[in-house]
Amino acid sequence: MGGNSMINFRSVCLFIVFFLGTSIALATDNSPKTLRVFGAAYQEEMQPLLDDFSMRNPNIEIEYQWMSSEVLDNYIREQKEPQPDITISSVMHLQIGLVNDGYSLEHRREIKSGESYPPALPEWSQWRDELFGFSFEPAVIAFNSSFIEGKQVPTNRIELLSFIRRHSDELMGQIGLYDIRTVGIGYLFWSFERQQARNYGQFLELFNSHNARTFGSSRAMLDALSRGEISMAYNILGSYARSWQKLNDNVTITTMKDYTPVIIRTALINKTTENELEAKRFIDYLLSSSGQWVMAEQTNMPSIRSDINIVNSASYMREQYAEELKPMPLDVRLLVFTDKSKRQIVTTEWENALKNYD
Repeated sequence: MGGNSMINFRSVCLFIVFFLGTSIALATDNSPKTLRVFGAAYQEEMQPLLDDFSMRNPNIEIEYQWMSSEVLDNYIREQKEPQPDITISSVMHLQIGLVNDGYSLEHRREIKSGESYPPALPEWSQWRDELFGFSFEPAVIAFNSSFIEGKQVPTNRIELLSFIRRHSDELMGQIGLYDIRTVGIGYLFWSFERQQARNYGQFLELFNSHNARTFGSSRAMLDALSRGEISMAYNILGSYARSWQKLNDNVTITTMKDYTPVIIRTALINKTTENELEAKRFIDYLLSSSGQWVMAEQTNMPSIRSDINIVNSASYMREQYAEELKPMPLDVRLLVFTDKSKRQIVTTEWENALKNYD
């Protein structure tokens, strides 16, 4: 009898240990996961998406950190801690470079038989199942509204050149540019323009002769524009300009009808992530109909999906401005912009031309 009691006691103990272990494991599995998202997108632009994702995934806590594109790229490459799970940037060539150099994870999204990519998402909006485009963002020309009032707004680059010459005195020291030496999106836009525009050299000459000012961020340039410290911002990211316009009635935006560069904002899963499933869920959300509707309706980043057709969407813009939109290719062709010798040529040309830059 004593032996049976001992066996029963041991059985009870083993059951308790098993029960407690299982309970702890379940508690651990259900405990919130922290997903680090580092991005070159301003947090106020991303916040509606982050909030909606968190509401749909209460067990995933989002930790978002803004960094400039160049700083973010260096941070990933230098493997500083903590590393993000997701990296987001509008600077396409830097993102392509990270993928090409092995810093990302593959994520094959579910597709139906006979389809090459999920419906409503353009095939050109992803690269190697590792880099995923989720917005469609044109560059714009922005004017201080007080300055442009009563003047004819230029609609193409030839008109813009004439406009600058015609209002030369007023625009002296009043033209704002991205500093392409430190601003990734500025370097990308200007490098693309060198390929597309025959008159980019004329712009360099005018920027120099008018003592153009250079800025280290979109926010700094738009702040100067709305305050009247500059009168024109050249090739600034449209999503940020429109966000600023909603808060400041002193900003007027126009696009160039000869061609308008368009960038694709992208996201990748970092190879170092310890939260692969959660990271993939976040990517899927960004590309989902739900996420894209939130983006189209609550942010100034236009949706990339073909089944969303409102003003803040790629579909609408392609219908309205098909001839002028020049999307940058999300593929290996952008790697040329990551080449250090190529970059040196572009920036040296820039510095030599803009001898009066800030």
